[in-house]
Amino acid sequence: MNIKINLTNRYGYELAVHPYNGGAFPEGQGERIAQKEGKGVITLASGENSILIIPGMDSLLIQFMGNQRLENIHERFRDTPDEFDQYEQMALLRYKTTELYWRFPGDDDAALELSINDIGTVCLDKVLTGEVRQVSLPEFFIPPVFCDHGPEGVVEAVSNSDQTEQ
Repeated sequence: MNIKINLTNRYGYELAVHPYNGGAFPEGQGERIAQKEGKGVITLASGENSILIIPGMDSLLIQFMGNQRLENIHERFRDTPDEFDQYEQMALLRYKTTELYWRFPGDDDAALELSINDIGTVCLDKVLTGEVRQVSLPEFFIPPVFCDHGPEGVVEAVSNSDQTEQ
């Protein structure tokens, strides 16, 4: 099973797509998507990642995570789960501080359409398979055990030696 993302570039700059599998930093030119109505396709198998570089903006990370779930996003307390909860496969598209959580059936290839508009914004044009939800995941999570909130709301770091004394 693969996912396929059809991409249209309406931006005034060329885009580059790089595979990012096994954590290896992208090298070389990558697959180029021409400026002003250039078209491209990003295809990934389960467990693979890819980076779309948008000049002057940032990069979009596409992660095909297979049968994983973002548990805190699903309706855990409903009597009957909605259709989104029942899809078996997931991909996560991460751009800046917003993520697109995409769930789809596991039997056939899944697809969606993205575009980069004339000012460099990533736009979801059409979901061809499954459903999506826009989520915002923390960029850096610090568990409460590592923070001590002082009386005036000042956050003080707790060192490793402080924790062992308690």
